[in-house]
Amino acid sequence: MPRPSRPRYDVVVLGGAFAGASTAVLLGREQPDLSVLLVEKSRQFDSKVGEATTEMSAMFLTRRLGLWPHLELEQLPKEGLRYWFADASVRGHAEASETGGVVRSPVPSFQLRRDVLDQHLLEQAVEAGAELARPARVRAVELGTDGADHRVEIEIDGEVVAVGARWLVDASGRACVLGRRLGLIERNARHPTAAMWCRWRGVAHVDELAARAGGRLAAGNVSSRRLGTNHYTGRGYWVWFIPLGHGETSIGVVWDRRWIDLDPSGEARAAVYERFVRGLVPAAELLDRAEMRAGDFRSYSTLAYVARRYAGERWALVGDAAAFLDPYYSPGLDHAAFTVEATVRLIADETAGRLQPDAIAEHNATFLRSYWRFFESVYEGKYRYMGEADLLSAAMLLDTAQYYLFVVIPAYRLHRRFHWMPVLGPKEAFFAYHLMRLYHRRFQRLADLREAVGEAGRRNAGRRIRAYFDLGFAPWRMVVRGLRLWAAAELDGLRLLLRRTFARRPAASTPVPDTTPPLEPR
Repeated sequence: MPRPSRPRYDVVVLGGAFAGASTAVLLGREQPDLSVLLVEKSRQFDSKVGEATTEMSAMFLTRRLGLWPHLELEQLPKEGLRYWFADASVRGHAEASETGGVVRSPVPSFQLRRDVLDQHLLEQAVEAGAELARPARVRAVELGTDGADHRVEIEIDGEVVAVGARWLVDASGRACVLGRRLGLIERNARHPTAAMWCRWRGVAHVDELAARAGGRLAAGNVSSRRLGTNHYTGRGYWVWFIPLGHGETSIGVVWDRRWIDLDPSGEARAAVYERFVRGLVPAAELLDRAEMRAGDFRSYSTLAYVARRYAGERWALVGDAAAFLDPYYSPGLDHAAFTVEATVRLIADETAGRLQPDAIAEHNATFLRSYWRFFESVYEGKYRYMGEADLLSAAMLLDTAQYYLFVVIPAYRLHRRFHWMPVLGPKEAFFAYHLMRLYHRRFQRLADLREAVGEAGRRNAGRRIRAYFDLGFAPWRMVVRGLRLWAAAELDGLRLLLRRTFARRPAASTPVPDTTPPLEPR
């Protein structure tokens, strides 16, 4: 590995995967006079999670980075979100309740082989003019003050080399190299989730299964079910099935430790994971001939964290180096794209001498506001109602409709380009934030009530809730459908309250203590 060609660079980027390579690509194309050094520790990229895009991260890939040829040749299209629910009567997909898209979405999104995408982006960054140090490990970072350069020590082939940097961008992912050195990273203790995942070979094709089954399952969809991100859910957990372009399927389990315990007790975590996935109805129907890819199993005991600041004096954190929340809804690549775009703008403005005095403070406030609003209105306590088909479906419809109305449609039709503003980041988004928080908390209470009176999961068989994903009337149709589900759940909740009230009333001659479980999880 050659040494860096110069002692000082305008920008040093720590990490060469999606966030780091994207930063270098945009800087190289739009600020060609800047010298950029990419530092990547791996010899080759691993098949990491983050395999599904949303509509906005797909727009970043297609319209901002111009990766259409790669995406068409090497990756799979994504057909929205799909959910499967089951109760004791369900044996397979034909009996399960299902929520998902009916026809193919005209808005691009993709299922990704991340190692292939990351490598392609890294090559694009080098082609755009970035210098690459790989494999190279960051040994030390010293931030400059009062206009002085930052100093980065890099180990290459056993030799430590020091380089100066006017700007330092941390794109090191969950390693959070700069954020940890500055003491900025805080675990989100209010969201105690964990995850396990692996790639599988030989997973049956759900569309072929539907075709062979005939009946309602075959007739219920026009587009491919398999190409969606399929979710199999229950109280306290959800499981993703994501198809990959080379025939493998990524299968991941995410759970909230307050409601279920998947930590190994006397056995390896991989064995716990495999037993859980193979016992999952109706997903097990796809796994009869499937097997895990040897050596691919991964797990995280803690998922959610955030930096107290995203940027400072000529330094910035992008992607997972700044924050991670939850893989549900696949927001990780959105967050990476938003932070990369905003950071590239900061560097360009500072280089041109037009950076406003409050720009860094506003950058930090916007992204932290987005993180905590998104968490509090969508994720906090969500795992309490993941086992309820109507409640989780209503939340998905209402959440997705607002994502389209306030983020996706403005980007495509108003700005006509990828826009850096993160979800719920604008101060004006307080109305959407409070509305989402309201129905999200109502769904939690309704799920708790159903659990308390013994009716949990009773709506999880034989139902079909349809969703559509486009830039026209589809978001409004999802709003109406979501509100109807919410209203029906609230009316049914009144019945459950009456049932619980009368069940608690003791007989006159024989007093009976109230043993109804509390609404809050234990």
